[in-house]
Amino acid sequence: MVVGEFTEQADLLVIGGGPGGYSAAIRASQLGRNVTLVERGDIGGVCLNVGCIPSKALIELSSRFHELDGLAKRGVVTEDAHIDPVALVQTVTASVERLTSGVRQLLKAADVQIVQGEASFVGPNEVRVRASHETSRIKFKDCILATGSSPRELEGFVVDHQHILDSTDLLFAPVVRRDLIVIGGGYIGIELGSAHARLGTKVTILEMAPEILMGVEPEIQRTLRSVLKQMGVEVHTGIKVKGVKTTGDAVVVEIQAGSTVEQIRAGAVAVMVGRVPNLGDDLALGTAGVGIGPEGRLVVDEQMRTANPHVFAIGDIVAGPMLAHKAYYEAKVAAEAATGRPTGNDATVIPAVIFSEPEVASAGLGEQEARDRFGDDVVVARFPYRANGRAIVLGAAVGELKVVAAKATGRLLGVHIVGIDASNLISEAALAIELGATIDDLALTIHPHPTLSEMYPEAAEVAQGMPTHIATQRG
Repeated sequence: MVVGEFTEQADLLVIGGGPGGYSAAIRASQLGRNVTLVERGDIGGVCLNVGCIPSKALIELSSRFHELDGLAKRGVVTEDAHIDPVALVQTVTASVERLTSGVRQLLKAADVQIVQGEASFVGPNEVRVRASHETSRIKFKDCILATGSSPRELEGFVVDHQHILDSTDLLFAPVVRRDLIVIGGGYIGIELGSAHARLGTKVTILEMAPEILMGVEPEIQRTLRSVLKQMGVEVHTGIKVKGVKTTGDAVVVEIQAGSTVEQIRAGAVAVMVGRVPNLGDDLALGTAGVGIGPEGRLVVDEQMRTANPHVFAIGDIVAGPMLAHKAYYEAKVAAEAATGRPTGNDATVIPAVIFSEPEVASAGLGEQEARDRFGDDVVVARFPYRANGRAIVLGAAVGELKVVAAKATGRLLGVHIVGIDASNLISEAALAIELGATIDDLALTIHPHPTLSEMYPEAAEVAQGMPTHIATQRG
């Protein structure tokens, strides 16, 4: 039962407490605004609570467990290594609790007022917030929308958290399954499917598109396919999922490939077919004079400002990849713009990482995209992990670092990595592209030895035609 309704005033209102929302709130407070943050769920949003952080905790633990076989072959023998599912989930949960608690402390230190409830616009500068036992109205001078995204639903698959699962079930259920079907060969399906395969689950991945991880470089797709096969993961692409039924303790998924229809059985099926922005009717955007663009996202200018000059939007609800670090960046732009500072979203690249086995990371243009734009004025060079001393020492010789550059100027256009620690290596590429670095700059920058980062100057030397650690024929 809802009791009463009262009106409050807010200098700057932030709707959504995920990475974008809480970052915007903190930055705006640092710049002198009095900030009110409305969040309907847990502070930290999907990323901290059921996304980035718990998934990477699980992935890291599963990777360490999977490494034990390799260590035994290299002289480090471990007896009776096994998974304790309860302790595993407790570790994942602890990582979430530590970070969400930290974010709450940061918001408190920044004097951000947190309001629990679901906001909807009732005018161009006013929202109604519905909580469990009351509603309130908040009039604002400026507002930053950071409502994030939700898992895309698949018709006919109703999540029951027992046989039909979502990504959260794969993170926090204290059980190692015998077998699992994953519907979706995008980054979420590949990451979590790989993690559970490393824990000992027989995983089958079904993808409607002609290849997994559509959009990454073809070499990377091939490398991942090969590694997944070695891990015992079955990958089926070009698949149409026709339906699902539960029979006893198992589920049966009917799939179609071309004219062939077959059934696949497992203990559970996890649906991970992408995400959709949280821009539902409950938000009442039209009331605020904010419209949804043709691609289902809000249209904003370089300052993240919508058609309503006092309403800004960031993160998953605006154009671009649905990535937490993109939201962090846009949050600061919006907060600065809302305080009247000269600012704008002028990022040249947004690096992307897939925490697969091995990791994948990219920044800038892919090879085909570069050739589509610049024709023959493109040079591509690769350096394999197997020729890097540090990779060999780590027992991780699978993968490569690939650079794409303009042939005439040498300017770096893109970098694509598949291999161990790609997630950390890609930051150098993002900085280099932002600064307009060239192949010569990479080749002439001294990197410490022995490290994985040495692959940057090595790949640059390949582009120059004079590699040191790859055999070439003279002349």
